[in-house]
Amino acid sequence: MNLDIRAGAGRFVRLVLFVVAAAVAIAGSQHPALAATAGAPPASVYVFRPIGGKFVSADMDDLAAKIAARGLEVQVFNYTAWMRPAKDAVRRYQGEGVKTPIIALGYSAGGDSAIRFALALKRAGVPVDLIITLDPTRIANRVPGNVGRFINIYASNHTLGGGDPAPAKDFQGHFAAVDLKNYPQNWHLVMPRMTGLQDQIVAKIADATAESPAAGPSIPIEYTMPRDTPLELWDSGVAVVAAAGDTAAKVAAQFGVPAWVVAEINKCEADSPFPAGRRLVVPVHIGAAPPPGN
Repeated sequence: MNLDIRAGAGRFVRLVLFVVAAAVAIAGSQHPALAATAGAPPASVYVFRPIGGKFVSADMDDLAAKIAARGLEVQVFNYTAWMRPAKDAVRRYQGEGVKTPIIALGYSAGGDSAIRFALALKRAGVPVDLIITLDPTRIANRVPGNVGRFINIYASNHTLGGGDPAPAKDFQGHFAAVDLKNYPQNWHLVMPRMTGLQDQIVAKIADATAESPAAGPSIPIEYTMPRDTPLELWDSGVAVVAAAGDTAAKVAAQFGVPAWVVAEINKCEADSPFPAGRRLVVPVHIGAAPPPGN
């Protein structure tokens, strides 16, 4: 009788372990509802969760569902599982006639994984159209040169996260780093739920499938959002030359951007006049016409 009880208990334990293992495997794989089903998708998006996966935070899965609602193919992975999707992306790209744009997105350690994913594709000669990282860690790799467009949204005062990856020496794409340190309620574990953030990320990803980058060289930009200012994500900067007496506010009005961001990027006061010939950087959105004469 005792032998039967022990045997039954052993079978029950094995069943529980099997169910747990299956749940973990499913958590790291693509959600079936997120795959595009009709025709070729306009882009393939790879989303990387933070440590703990969706059992700790479902925010990246929620964001992936919003991206999929735009008709894009989305796959979601845990932060450790970046190598397999990288191999799949390389295999797919090499077998395609018309190349599908590749986009990667990650939060916290998943942001680090999005960059590792791009590095793996670089070794195979495969481009990545866009990477968006959300508060990656401070040990994230530099952004490799096969990335056409990179946006980092982070808070430099975070202990968890707080990473500000720099462009690698061969990077020539569009680059923007957005520091949210002045948003006191926006701590690391709740950053993906910041009002309007997910919608802006989805819009950036949708734009990347529909627009070509503006012609001409771009300049990497970094700016800190002022407190209580609605988030805005620019893509990179372009150089302009100030006339005598111009101010950051005047230049900003000329190009339709807020005065604070021109002052912030150029580390100057909004209303202080410049001498003739002062070089300034103005932020731009992908697809927007560059300032005249630049």
